[in-house]
Amino acid sequence: MRRDRPSLFHSACDLETLLNARRSTLGRDPVWLSRYNRPLAEAIPEAQQTLPGLDLEPGGGLCDNSSCFT
Repeated sequence: MRRDRPSLFHSACDLETLLNARRSTLGRDPVWLSRYNRPLAEAIPEAQQTLPGLDLEPGGGLCDNSSCFT
C-alpha cells in the first residue's frame, strides 16, 4: 500500500497517530496498525521498485522472452 497507494497509506498513518494521541490523553497504552509493535510509518519501509521483467506497465517486459518464472 505504501508504494501503490501512498495517499491511503499516509491516511492510515494519520489515523494511527490520532488514535494514539487520544489514547494517551486517556492514560492508555498505544495501539499499532501493524504487527510490529511500532508506528506504521516506521514498521513499513519504503517499498523497492518493481523488479526488472516483472513490470506490469506497457512495454515493461513482462514475460516477453518466454522464460517467465523458470
